[in-house]
Amino acid sequence: MKTRGRPSKKSEKEEKEAKEKTSSSTQKVQLAPEAANPPQLFILPDNLHKDARIVHLKNPRHFSESPYVVCPERGFYELTRVGAPKTIPRSWLLSSDSTSIDEQDAEGLDEAVETNEKFSTKGYMLRNANMLMATRFDPLFFILPAISPIPTSKSSEPPKKLFLSVEDHFEKLESSSPQMSSVLKVDTARAFLEKRMASVCDTAEAGDEMMYRINEEKMLEELLKKARKMVKKGLPASMEEKFVRKALEVPALCIVREEAEDVKAESGTSTPPADTPDTQTTESSVESTATSFSRASTAATSFSEDSSSIVTGSKIAGPPPINAPEGVADLLRLRTAISFICSKYIAPQLSESIKNILSSSTSTVDFSSLETHLAHLAKLRQEILATRSLGDLSRKRSMMDDGEDGESRADKKRKKEEDEKKKKAGESLALKRLKKVNTTGMKKMSDFFKKK
Repeated sequence: MKTRGRPSKKSEKEEKEAKEKTSSSTQKVQLAPEAANPPQLFILPDNLHKDARIVHLKNPRHFSESPYVVCPERGFYELTRVGAPKTIPRSWLLSSDSTSIDEQDAEGLDEAVETNEKFSTKGYMLRNANMLMATRFDPLFFILPAISPIPTSKSSEPPKKLFLSVEDHFEKLESSSPQMSSVLKVDTARAFLEKRMASVCDTAEAGDEMMYRINEEKMLEELLKKARKMVKKGLPASMEEKFVRKALEVPALCIVREEAEDVKAESGTSTPPADTPDTQTTESSVESTATSFSRASTAATSFSEDSSSIVTGSKIAGPPPINAPEGVADLLRLRTAISFICSKYIAPQLSESIKNILSSSTSTVDFSSLETHLAHLAKLRQEILATRSLGDLSRKRSMMDDGEDGESRADKKRKKEEDEKKKKAGESLALKRLKKVNTTGMKKMSDFFKKK
């Protein structure tokens, strides 16, 4: 007799799981293949000329190809890449206004997905959330490497500065950046470059042609104008904190000592200090600090008034004022701005010569008060480090002495325990039993041998 086999529950369950896996593995919407040359997102200024172009020119600092925007009417722009950090992945989904989904498309979207049909839209997804932002760029930085003679080696002397025509200088630019030739064909861009060249050069007429030679003093004045404009608008908060406030920060130990002296002076009491090297060092540093900051300015920086805001009726106080002599903080901001410009847009050899001119006696800006104050702060930090090292050394010695005393006590205790063990080992069994006997109320053996 034949019987029909019934399918087991296990086989039905396995078939169901297999169907779910196949359905989940197949994509409902097929993605287009990755493009070899994907588009990029640009943030450009308004009202650019129709002939504006993006060209790759040599960076004046690093001498590498970088993108720039050249507009015949508005001049030069630098394209700076801005993006999310690599540790936080981001992406862009780009779509124009004409490709917005209307109501009919939205109704048919579900049906298209269910039937596994490709729903076509004219959008694009960028893997990296980067964008290129256009900011104004001074073409003077392109010209400086061409008009300033650079020595062939470190030991060799700089070549002589000669009067050359505009065409000679522009030929150097074209040799360094091939796409510069297309820029120089535009009359307005050529006029921009020639005007900026005249601002940093000495000129001389040779017949009908004008000759140019770089003047380092004029170049320094142009850079100082840019630096003063940066300081006037206000340095970024990170630069202000790192390069100005941290550099002019007074050591904490000196501030504590100075406040203690003020409290003693108000109360009218004084205690004679101990004649130790530590107290003598701190007293001298406090006196020098008090004399240095007696003329300190209490006015807040430019950020304290502008950055303060009112939230729910309470005013948020800005950063505390910098404790430094008058004008020192502004000089440090000016020098920080010049250093930033040199490190960003000027070749290393030329930036070194600019720094030498600033530190020389012929400079139009006197940084002597800033250097004196920074040297004073460095001396205070060295004195505090010396006092801390002496304190650490004394603490180490006390810890070493405490360790030696502990070792000697441990040795004595160990010897005592060993002696007790030896005594116990030499006792007889009868003596050990006698020690266990209760002798309360019994006379001692010495009482029987006393005289009557």
